[in-house]
Amino acid sequence: MSSKRAAARFAFFALLALVIASGIYIVARPRSLVTVSSKTASYTLTADQLFSEYKANEVAADNKYKGKVVLISGPIRQNGKFMGNAYIVIGGHGFLDGVQCTLGDSAGVASLSKDSQVTVKGEVSGKKGNVLLRNCTLE
Repeated sequence: MSSKRAAARFAFFALLALVIASGIYIVARPRSLVTVSSKTASYTLTADQLFSEYKANEVAADNKYKGKVVLISGPIRQNGKFMGNAYIVIGGHGFLDGVQCTLGDSAGVASLSKDSQVTVKGEVSGKKGNVLLRNCTLE
């Protein structure tokens, strides 16, 4: 009886891990860069302005920006890789208070230094700590 229980637990946790990994992949995966780079930005603002709007009213900011292409500028606070995708965090002064831009070009990110000013174009996908932009291109 205990071996059936252990097998059931294993199956449950394996399924749970698969669901979590799939969710992370769906959130973090880059979409077609062609669609963003060829579109005109609906809004042009600083990273701090975008984050402030989300902080003040996330629902209103989602209604205004989510799914739209924006042009964001500000200082680079962090760069790195997550699930194989290069990203930079622009603006903010503390933890999770900037705009995180996922870029397809990791070589471009490697050449950027912290605190340098940058402008990126990307698609707003909402707020999960930082405001998230997908499919970003350096302008």
